[in-house]
Amino acid sequence: MTNTEAVDMLDRHIKENTVNGNMHPGENWYERDYRDAEDMIVGFSDLNWQGLKNIFGERPHIWQEACVFVLGEARTEGSISMLGDIFVRGTDGIACYAAIFISQEDLSKLSDTEQQQIGLRVQELLVDDVYKNYGDHYHVSLEKMHEKLGK
Repeated sequence: MTNTEAVDMLDRHIKENTVNGNMHPGENWYERDYRDAEDMIVGFSDLNWQGLKNIFGERPHIWQEACVFVLGEARTEGSISMLGDIFVRGTDGIACYAAIFISQEDLSKLSDTEQQQIGLRVQELLVDDVYKNYGDHYHVSLEKMHEKLGK
């Protein structure tokens, strides 16, 4: 399988499971279908991760949410790095959702640059309670990240 085929396959799988017209992926997604996507990313190469980064921002919010869920459940080195990138560069809403998963990780494994960027984004979301636009429940994850980064 080529590098683009792996990303295309993941993209199609997420699209198939998020075209239900709802605000969130269907119930089957969270119970079983995400595991197929998780299996796909376990073998991702650096080029695959770059390909996923390239398409992520172009996808609808529901697709992004489903992708973040897969990345968070996979808990691989690549998926954690990708979550960090999404947290730093994504919209405020998707960054808050990614924070749930990132806050469960050992952030010291990330590069100094990644930690610094994440720390700045945490502060950005906490200042003026920006996270509250997406739900008070995100505060716990953001505070946990803030503590882990010593900011």
